[in-house]
Amino acid sequence: MPPITGDTWFNSKPLTPDKLKGAVVLVDFWTYSCVNCQRTLSYLRDWWAKYKSKDFILLGVHSPEFEFEKDPENVRAAMKKFGVEWPVVLDNDHDIWDAFANHYWPAKYLVNRAGEIVYTHFGEGGYAETERKIQELLAEGEEGAKWPTIAVEEHGHGGVCFVPTPETYCGYTRGQLANEGGYQENEEADYRWDSELPENSIALDGRFFAATEYIESGAEGASLRLRFRATEVNLVMRPAEKEARVSVTLNGDVPDPIVRGHDVDENGDVLIRMPNLYNLLKSDGLMEGTLRIRAVEGNFQAYAFTFSGCMEPEK
Repeated sequence: MPPITGDTWFNSKPLTPDKLKGAVVLVDFWTYSCVNCQRTLSYLRDWWAKYKSKDFILLGVHSPEFEFEKDPENVRAAMKKFGVEWPVVLDNDHDIWDAFANHYWPAKYLVNRAGEIVYTHFGEGGYAETERKIQELLAEGEEGAKWPTIAVEEHGHGGVCFVPTPETYCGYTRGQLANEGGYQENEEADYRWDSELPENSIALDGRFFAATEYIESGAEGASLRLRFRATEVNLVMRPAEKEARVSVTLNGDVPDPIVRGHDVDENGDVLIRMPNLYNLLKSDGLMEGTLRIRAVEGNFQAYAFTFSGCMEPEK
């Protein structure tokens, strides 16, 4: 295992090679606005509760995707929200990421007592397999010990999955607008859209500033449109100033309660108080159509849409 470097730590003093020596270490690469990372946190909390009294160290490496995720206070607030109580080091320059030759969020590297990486898992899933491997490595030093029940696997529950709209970025570096002429880079401009969107695409209507990572509304009523196919829609957003409020409509209407995301109120509004991932739609079945996010109070920044394509099994 490469050495873990970094000047900013949470929940722990710096974990030097000497402090990690002889322990089973699970290194988890994550970034707080990543929906795939968020879905793994309940399993990490469970493992930390079960094994922290053993020679087990869960070490979170927070390697940001977006610039706002480099802010320690944003990370601290997210950790409090998600109940992250294990050691976390900020990896703002991706030095640890590069040392591990990592390419994914989330990514897990399991290290034995000799300091060797013996198991990896990338993305969601594999929870039972990962926990079983943790127990095997811990048992090498505690023969005959009794271990807690293995976590139940989240996936493979009989639901139907399909390929949803792919992750869609809003900034001009990785994004692509359906508007004629595309982005007006690094400047505020008026965009117009009054026709049907192509599948899996976004368009702007109203005044926006286009930056490398995000688009920012410039006036009340400015709207971002998305045509999608999924069971869940999330959007990473940030208030341009202290806070912002946006309205969300699906095919022109306030989303029905059965598909309304947990960050959307009964009026179809989302209050944006900090840079984070906001859940806009969530359904047990397939949704298709056009989602519109409209500036109501204050201006908002939009970074990236993420989706899910799995339907829950019938009960």
